[in-house]
Parts: sequence; structure tokens; C-alpha cells
Amino acid sequence: MKHITLLFKYSLVFLVCLSCNKKTSPVEGTVKDVIDNAVTRLYKQLSAAELDTISDAYIRGFLSPEEKQVLATKFWTFDVNVPVTVSLMRDTAQKIVPFWIEESGFKKTDMFVKNEEYTYEVWQRSFDKGIVGLGINGFDKHRPVYFISVAPQKKEDSLQVSNVYPAEYNLSVMQKGAFTYHDWDGLVLTVVPAELTGQVLFTTVRGRAREAHLTGAFRKTNTPSSDKPDQLLLTWSADPKTTVNVQWRTGMDVKEGIAKYWKVGGSDTLTTVADVFEMEDRLLQNDRYVKRFTARLTGLTPGAEYGYNVGAKGGSWSEVERFRTESDKQKDFSFIWFGDTHYSKIWGDMAQKAFNRHPDAAFYSIAGDLVSTGLHRNEWDELWNHSGGVFSKRPLMPVPGNHDSQDGLGAWMYQEMFSLPENGPDKLPKEMTYSFVYGDAQFLMIDGTLPVKAQTAWIENQLKNSKSKWKFAMFHFPPYNFVEPYEEIMSEWCSLFDKYHVDMVMSGHMHYYLRTKPMFAGKAVDKASKGTIYTMSISIPGKQDEWPDEDYAIVRYPDGPLYQHIVIRDNKLFYRSLDPDGKVKDELIIEK
Repeated sequence: MKHITLLFKYSLVFLVCLSCNKKTSPVEGTVKDVIDNAVTRLYKQLSAAELDTISDAYIRGFLSPEEKQVLATKFWTFDVNVPVTVSLMRDTAQKIVPFWIEESGFKKTDMFVKNEEYTYEVWQRSFDKGIVGLGINGFDKHRPVYFISVAPQKKEDSLQVSNVYPAEYNLSVMQKGAFTYHDWDGLVLTVVPAELTGQVLFTTVRGRAREAHLTGAFRKTNTPSSDKPDQLLLTWSADPKTTVNVQWRTGMDVKEGIAKYWKVGGSDTLTTVADVFEMEDRLLQNDRYVKRFTARLTGLTPGAEYGYNVGAKGGSWSEVERFRTESDKQKDFSFIWFGDTHYSKIWGDMAQKAFNRHPDAAFYSIAGDLVSTGLHRNEWDELWNHSGGVFSKRPLMPVPGNHDSQDGLGAWMYQEMFSLPENGPDKLPKEMTYSFVYGDAQFLMIDGTLPVKAQTAWIENQLKNSKSKWKFAMFHFPPYNFVEPYEEIMSEWCSLFDKYHVDMVMSGHMHYYLRTKPMFAGKAVDKASKGTIYTMSISIPGKQDEWPDEDYAIVRYPDGPLYQHIVIRDNKLFYRSLDPDGKVKDELIIEK
């Protein structure tokens, strides 16, 4: 994130208290409690059709005075040591002013604050010293959520702000050039009235719009869970030669998860008890709660084929599927990777065709944006449904994109869907950035939505200590494209790819296909041995309104869907990009 170094107009002392380190406010009487309970009552009292029609006015009448008081005071709280004026910046495009703003005494001023995208009207209210409590952004899901600045009522007072909830978003300075949203820190303030300049700015994330979302909010899944296991998914979190992880879903009535597995042709059947996670999507009206199981199969024989199924004692079991462990006797292998999939049926059909066309593929990868809204479980249900069971037969090793980790709320649903290596950078979320080795190739799977510089040292350490002949990196945002220059990625990561010779980088995001010339230090070179080839693909139809020249490009296509099949054989890499019918759209051979 960007940090702005400014002189404060007021003398500010930011106090840290023990409660500031907590991620949640006290359990009783929180905004989450109120909305959770309201949703439960709405499900009991209204039909599906009625849920789709509830309005802001209906919700205000539906909630008790005590519930509305929580929603009006516990969305944002902090302590101040002197009387203050709170300025609240509300996006003028939001149709309904949150109910509590005027009711609590805020007055609309004639001031406006702007950034390049939005215009905010300024509301103000005076508070005595002590606790300041502010309310929700509304019952809609208006993503440009309000933000605030705070100043002492008397200029000579030294303001101290403490006990801020939520504590994870830092305090900054209200001034031109400051950002307000951590999930869009490039969107900075361009107009700030002189009266507000220098005040304490409370930063936030756009995802907070979801905390009280009720109008037009309810969704359904086309494939609700049941007592029978489904959505079988293979991944690795350890050595592909001797382990594999199996994940699956059931309804809430299933009490346990067990995986049975056996070597094909053998006589022994082994069992492993699975870990379980109860996943909630409270706005998914026909499948609010599900269970996600993960069984870790260990002690497997390298290069062997196994059968397996999953279920529960006395309960339902899945169909039998098969997988094969990595051989320890040869380095040859192939894999398939996709650009953005966005839970598309078009992608799913292509994935199934690719599986039938390339039974040799050892595993699959997706370069981010697996779904379009990573916190909507119905989209994950669609993704697994459209894949047609491909990933119950071959492991899927993905990286997240901006749609999977959305609006500054992280990618917790993505993390619970997958069991991946936990060998990523320290102090960053686990299973988002990781590495694994298969054959004679090292794969750096990097979360481009996490802070870039915080991952640089880890990337260098992985490359510096790699003993693999081939090196690949996958992350969502493409360093070479005609839309947006990723200068920080270029300077931090691409310089390391140059230094340690990464053979190929695989990305998505821009919704077109690209393969560059071998690149070194930002310039094209004549041989793959002298530089890194950058590829970008798309698994769904795309459209480019503009199509400017890119002098670093060898092959480009403005549309999809496409997938990539890479074969490593001896000292050669065979790369092909194909359409769903198997027509080769791009290919090359790299020899070492």
C-alpha cells in the first residue's frame, strides 16, 4: 500500500490499545449479529419472491429499535480525548442516505470531496470526548462506502484517537493525494476543502458495503448441497510423489468425512478422517450453510495409480475416482493452465474437452479470477459444476485474482476451497502465494493481489535455492499488456526473473491472449535462453475496444476461449495454446 508522509495540521497522537489488535468488536450486539439474526427471521417470514422485493423502508420497519441502535453506532467506533467534529464523506451517487445519519444529528454541508471516480458530499456532527460510534453504509451494497475525517473542535487541543474498530485500517491525513480505500489505493483524493485538509483520515475498504447488505441481496445456488458428497477436488500441499489432498462438500447433516483409497490392482483399502469447515453464505437462501471436508492422503507410492471415494460411515458415498502420483523415475510431464475462468460454462466445456484430449496432463492451474465474486458461494458451485469433475481426477493448483479476493475483504472463501502448500512469505495469508516442484520444474504461484514488495524476498529465496531445470511463475496481473503498466511488479519481480532466469510467466486479467518475445530488463532478446517469455490467456470470450500495437508481442488474439498445454520432455519444452476444438493457435519449442 502507498503511504503518504505529510505534516499534520493538528498535533495528533495515535494511541494503541490491546483491543485495537482484535479483528472483531465484542460478540454481543455487533452489526454482524444483528444482520445474521435479521436474515434468519427474514427466511422464516418471507417467501423467495418476497425476499427479492424488500426495500430500505421495509427493513427499517422490520428491525427493532435496539437492533437499529446497534446498526447506527457499532459499524465504526473509536475514542477521542477532546470534543471533536466528525466529517462524513458520502458518495452522491448512493440513492438512499443511510437511515442513521440525519437521525443521529449529522448535518449536510455545502462542501464536497472528490477523487477521479466519485464525488462525496460532506456531512458533519460534533461529538463530546469519549466514544464515537457511527453506523452502517446502508442496506444496499454501494461499494464506494463513506469515509470520515476527525478534528478537534478547538484548534489548540491535541487530539488523541484510540480504540479504533475496525483496527486493521490505518489512520492517515486528509489531504489531496491521500487514498481512502485500501483495496484501491491508486484512487486518491483530488479535491479536499481547506476546512478539512490536515484532519485525521480514517481509511477503509469498499467491502464494508457488504456488512449490512439486505436489499436486492438474496441469491440461490443451482446446485445445493445434500448428504451425498460432491465437488470432489484434488490438490497438493506437500510432495506430489507421496501425497494428495481430497476436498469435497456436503450438507450440514453429515457428521463426519472419510476418504477411502487403494492402489489400483492392490488388495488393501486405507482410510483417512477428513478435517471439516462449516462455510456460511448468509445471503444464499437455499443453501446458507455447507460443510467442506479435506482429507490428506499420505504415504503414497510414487508413480502409482490410486482409486478413491469419500463419504461417511452409514451415509452416502461418492463415485469412485482415480488419480496418479508423480513418478520418481522420470522427469517428463505435462500440465494445462487457464487464464480467467469466471465460473463460465464455456470454460467448463473447454476444460472437459482438454481433459479428454490430453490424458497425459499431470495437473491443472488457473491464473486467477476463478469466479467473478469470490464471496458468493453460488459462483463457486457453478465453477465446480461446469468443470464436469475434471479436478476429481487431476489436481488443481491455482492462484487468486482480484475477483477472488475482492473489495479488500480478502479471499477467505477461496482459502477454504483449496488445500495448498503453506510455504509462502511470512506474515502474509497462507495458501495464497506458494511454491511446488513437479518433475524438473519449479512453480512459483504468486498472489498478485497481496503487497508486491512483501513477496520479493520470498521470490528471490525460492529462485536462488531452486535446483530445478525449468522455472515458471504464475500470477494474475500481466507485466506486459497495453492496458495498465505494472511498474512495481516489473521492478520487484521481473528483475528477479531476469537474474535467475525464469523460463515463462503465466498471467490473465486483461481478457486477451499474448505471448511476448523473450524479455530481459524490459527489452526483447533473440533467444529464450537469454530472457523470460511472458504469456497471458483468457478462458472465456473477450472483447477489446482498442487494439494498439505491442512491440514486445509475438502472438496476440483479442478473444478467447483458449487453454495452454505445456509438455516437458528431456531438455525441451513444448508449448501450445489451443481453442476448445483443439485447433492450435500458438506454439513454440524451447530447448536447453
